[in-house]
Amino acid sequence: MIKGAQEGERVDAIADKFSAPTYTHDIAEMLPQFFERGVDGGILHFSNAGQCSWQEYAQWALDCCHDAGLPLRVRTVGADKLKNMANWIARRPVYSVLSTAKYTKLTDTSPRTWREAVSDYITRFYSKKRKPTFSLLHCRSFFA
Repeated sequence: MIKGAQEGERVDAIADKFSAPTYTHDIAEMLPQFFERGVDGGILHFSNAGQCSWQEYAQWALDCCHDAGLPLRVRTVGADKLKNMANWIARRPVYSVLSTAKYTKLTDTSPRTWREAVSDYITRFYSKKRKPTFSLLHCRSFFA
């Protein structure tokens, strides 16, 4: 989607399917605390907080890219309908938002929002404004 927006392709996303986007980095931080302790009562969901349509998710990602200084030829995500995606092999439910209430109750902490997570992801992997990192080349000059 980001590549398509950079290349000037039309970007569309499903406007009538809702989920809770989840950043794997956040799951990696949330999960280890449960390795050593048992959790009573069935399923424990891990996801970022909130919900959105796929279109809203895609639009937020493009907005974050723009804010991060990425050159985009397309800035608006068009709306498509789930019923128009008949060629998908796997059928998708219209509403697949996972509840994080149990996680919040067990940890006394709510996961960060999906918007914060998307913004963080874009900053880490796409931002032109991020601070330079200490590279291996710099390390060699210290040891030479």
